[in-house]
Amino acid sequence: MANLLMMSMLDNAPAMFDFHDPVDISLHISGSDQPNAFGLPRATFTPFRSGPFVGSIEEGGHVRCDVVNVAPHGNGTHTECVGHIAGQKYLITECMTDLADIARVVSLPLSVIDGDSVISRDVLEGAWQKHDTTTLILRTLPNSHDKRDRVWSGNNPPYIHIDAMRLIVERGIRHLMVDTPSVDREEDSGALIAHHHFWQWPQEPRTNCTITELIFVPDNVSDGIYLVLFNVAPFDGDAAPSRPMLLKPVLVDLAV
Repeated sequence: MANLLMMSMLDNAPAMFDFHDPVDISLHISGSDQPNAFGLPRATFTPFRSGPFVGSIEEGGHVRCDVVNVAPHGNGTHTECVGHIAGQKYLITECMTDLADIARVVSLPLSVIDGDSVISRDVLEGAWQKHDTTTLILRTLPNSHDKRDRVWSGNNPPYIHIDAMRLIVERGIRHLMVDTPSVDREEDSGALIAHHHFWQWPQEPRTNCTITELIFVPDNVSDGIYLVLFNVAPFDGDAAPSRPMLLKPVLVDLAV
């Protein structure tokens, strides 16, 4: 029982979530295999050097000490806030106030609309029968393993059609997670209509809502309810690397 956490009620039964076997759905920012989006430079890990000091065990140093250059929006799993479209007034460290939430994983095939691969409203409505959470995790199909290190830049990746984004907001989703580089088209002349609608910017900003992009949900994770731990790095910017973890539910009869 030490590895179980009481969290909520699911289907009128007490729900606990198992910390013993969490599922990492992030794409790690590494110096080698990493996804790349929007033509942003790849993340680099370079040993710090100062005089005789070198921050590399392999080069004879006493410790490893890397200087890391990273562009969160293109280098791996990242969580972003309304500051992404609204500017410096909004920081992810201030907008992301939740540590965890009940989440629903939904798998769905992509549709083709106007020549683009998109998450469409019709398919999303068909796959998302229960709308009982405030975090939605979308896994697009096919779920090919090369999503882990794919070069998305310049290839017009799939995105969320505006009608599907309207459904997501209508159903009260505050934290949206997708396995694509963006919820908007790669090239849209800066319109970013799905981002704007999700955050209701600038009319009624939903400043406590976030979008997490470039996740990867393994095939052995079934659709359904989980507890998600957000694990967003404390970068004072519009976005930060993150490592969302899924905890599986365990239904418990407290009378036993």
